[in-house]
Amino acid sequence: MNPKPIVYILSAAVTATAVFFSIDNKKKLEGEIATFVERRTTKDAVERNEDKTQQTLTETEAVLETAQKLNADLIAEMENMKSRETSMNRSKEEAQVKIDESDARLSQLAEIKAKIDKALEGVNIAWPQIPSEIKRLQEVRKKKGDDLDLLNEFVAKLTKDVADKRASNARESDRLTKIRTKIARNAKVGAITSVNSTWGFVIVNLGTNNSNVTPQSKLLITRNGRLLGRLTPNSVEASQTVCDLNARDLNPGVRIQLGDQVTLADSSSGQ
Repeated sequence: MNPKPIVYILSAAVTATAVFFSIDNKKKLEGEIATFVERRTTKDAVERNEDKTQQTLTETEAVLETAQKLNADLIAEMENMKSRETSMNRSKEEAQVKIDESDARLSQLAEIKAKIDKALEGVNIAWPQIPSEIKRLQEVRKKKGDDLDLLNEFVAKLTKDVADKRASNARESDRLTKIRTKIARNAKVGAITSVNSTWGFVIVNLGTNNSNVTPQSKLLITRNGRLLGRLTPNSVEASQTVCDLNARDLNPGVRIQLGDQVTLADSSSGQ
């Protein structure tokens, strides 16, 4: 048997096999290259998309920061607006209270005007002239008030003068009463109630309770209007006086008797 055909066949088979594997490897290599290119393209796209996404994210963060700042400003503005609203509501309430008070005051003024209109019925005074008329009446009232004050001062002065005069008259009357009483007591007429010639004294019914007799007084003795002599008090008691009986103080030949009258020597003043 010739070995060459076998060698040819084996060479052909080896070549065919090599070609087959070469073609298969080429396809695999081309597939891997295509996959690599596809992946690289995808990677580039992803990287480009990542850069774009990063830029978008940065821009978004900037926008978000701006938005947050604007939001904070809006919140502050809203708080400010709420505060102003509260203040305005308070002012509104206060204004409403004042309006209500004004309405009440207007109602009172309307009632007062109605009363004034009723009071001025028949009075020929126009409303526009009322203020000037009120001013005139106030001036008249003030003048009359001033006149009344002067009159009151004059009356008070007269009252004081009258009171002072009355007090003076009362003091003068009291003084005169005392003088009259004193004179009356000085003019009191007593009598001899006891005579003691042995001891040289007499007792007279005049004392401090019913006369102005004092130890310094001088007493006159009379009988039927005739002066008999004088007596000098020795002891003045409440209702009687003991007097010394001296012959030199009596008129010649006179003898003192019970019942002889005795008076103060000075009956117009006190002793």
